[in-house]
Amino acid sequence: MTAIQHILLPPLQRVRRVSLSTVLAFSILVATHAVLVVDVVVWAGQRFMPPPVSFIQGQAIFVAEMFYSVAYGVMGWLLATRMPRNPLGWLFQFLGLSMASQLVATFLVQDGHEIFRPLDYGLLVAAWAGSSLHLPSIIMVTATIFAVFPHGRPLSKRWALGIWAAVAGSLLTMLNVGTLREGLLWYPSLRNPFAAPAALVPVLGAVGIVGLLLVVIGVLVSAGSIAVRYRRADDEEQAQVRWIALAVLLLATAGVPFVVARYALKMDYGTGEVLLAVALAAACFLPVAAAVAILRYRLYNIDLIISRALVYIPLTAILSGLYAAGVALFQKLFVAVTGDRSDAAVVITTLVLASLFTPIKNALQAFVDRRFKPGHPDTATPLDALSARVAALESRLSGADAD
Repeated sequence: MTAIQHILLPPLQRVRRVSLSTVLAFSILVATHAVLVVDVVVWAGQRFMPPPVSFIQGQAIFVAEMFYSVAYGVMGWLLATRMPRNPLGWLFQFLGLSMASQLVATFLVQDGHEIFRPLDYGLLVAAWAGSSLHLPSIIMVTATIFAVFPHGRPLSKRWALGIWAAVAGSLLTMLNVGTLREGLLWYPSLRNPFAAPAALVPVLGAVGIVGLLLVVIGVLVSAGSIAVRYRRADDEEQAQVRWIALAVLLLATAGVPFVVARYALKMDYGTGEVLLAVALAAACFLPVAAAVAILRYRLYNIDLIISRALVYIPLTAILSGLYAAGVALFQKLFVAVTGDRSDAAVVITTLVLASLFTPIKNALQAFVDRRFKPGHPDTATPLDALSARVAALESRLSGADAD
């Protein structure tokens, strides 16, 4: 083998080992964050004014939705990369990208929503999709996550009925909300481009009632399945699933009242925003609970990947902030002393950060290890018990030989 082959072969072998699922998961993650950047840029151009969306009056909900998108996107990428055959990672990634995309439509509606200028038809259709399809799709995917966590499959065919009920109910809800004659549900000032004829209003109203009933049943059954899964599990699996079960029950408890209020009740925006905020906070807790289960109780055995992410993501943020502050500080010092700016500020800041890199990284690593590693299952205890049983068996055999 030539020297060039020695140099080129290892990278080529690593490229071959990169699977299509890994590339796809990473692409979805990049797309999610790219869309979020667009969200922030567009919203910043609007001076962070709240868009004209029903049930929302301030900025906090939109910030929480951005956190939701990041949390689900990152957790989905980790799970899909590690376990591509398990649907959970892909479902998490769908939720993250869906939320980010819906925010784009919302901010663009705000950008083009002027009294004397009609909204572009393409943007109107995007607003219709965000108003009619987004929340029902979130509901059926979330119910599926409830039912299949953590192994990627429901407990049985009977428990899978919860998924089908949630899916059927969500589709019927999409049909009802997507054909409302009085306008778009989430953007009440916009007309519905796909409004149904007046003769179909009673039928579609009944469809909406049936759909909402199926959604509630599906979500509750799917949430109940993880409680049953927890009760049937052994001690180690119960420790792994405990946080997930708590997050699922909180989300079901907070989400069902919000869904009923959104689709069945005429409620003032203030009360509706409170229900939405509670449901969104509970939804954001689910990927956090998954991270705790993975880190503290070694669920899926990918705690090393998560711990590195918890170290290097804050490390990048800290160093970036210190770099920007350091350059600004040293530039001011140079201007104060010499009266002119100097590139030496960049060099000095870089040298300072290079010296701080290892201490900051070690401090973050120690914090992560201290917070999560103590909760790992004690592997010494089973070994000690096995050793004790072996010793007792040897003792009995020795006694039998002596007799």
